[in-house]
Amino acid sequence: MTHCINMSRNTMKYKEVSVPSPHPRQLFMEWYHSTTPGQSLRDSEASYLLNSLQLTYCQRILQVGRLDMESEYIAEEFRRNFALIVDAPGIAAGAVNVVQATMEEWPIACESVDALILPHLLEFEADPHRILGEAERVLKPEGCLFVLGFNPWSLPGLLRHRRRSPAAWNSRFIGSSQLMDWLNLLKFEAEFSAGFGFPTSQPSAGRRSAWQKSMACLADAYAVKAIKRTWTPIPIKQVWLNAPELIPGQAIAPPLMRKHGNHR
Repeated sequence: MTHCINMSRNTMKYKEVSVPSPHPRQLFMEWYHSTTPGQSLRDSEASYLLNSLQLTYCQRILQVGRLDMESEYIAEEFRRNFALIVDAPGIAAGAVNVVQATMEEWPIACESVDALILPHLLEFEADPHRILGEAERVLKPEGCLFVLGFNPWSLPGLLRHRRRSPAAWNSRFIGSSQLMDWLNLLKFEAEFSAGFGFPTSQPSAGRRSAWQKSMACLADAYAVKAIKRTWTPIPIKQVWLNAPELIPGQAIAPPLMRKHGNHR
């Protein structure tokens, strides 16, 4: 009996260790690479980025958040100018310059990036507005932003009824229209670029007809392209404001009479 009591006392010394739940984006990455619908979406999005980036040797490209398929849309000759920001240690396939930082604060100089990619990042982070603010800060004027996201208003599909579907990762999905409104407030010129459907993800772009527009809005995932615009205010000349013709109480003479006199 004494032996049993001692065992009981020893057992009480152990503590239950709680294992933290994985980040929602980590669950997304597992689905993205290990399931047939995820791989279909991955291949389609890689093809979209490859055709949309239109890179040159002088451009600097930044991506925030890994996809582990960067080599499929960043050609080897452009990887020297490509940087990938991750929030956890590790090596991403095909990425040469890997920077560890938080997803909401990047160690990147202002107006130093030509093309920025945010792949399925905003819906999994707590403050998407701060991330977009960082995007506006680091992009050069006329720089391009590419955002991949999940559509909260998509048609019910096969993945929505399965375990670990996109609906189960996170409920803060951002619609493409809402995202473009946010970007417009930051002086971006944003447009819906492509829609992707499950399980065979085929991009639908262009929105050339009402039917295509409706189908794009109902796609399970989408791509938005935005260009950072800058406007230079044109000052109003003081001389123009003081012109006699515009002073209240004075008559405005016809142009011909001012130049040539009052001739009949």
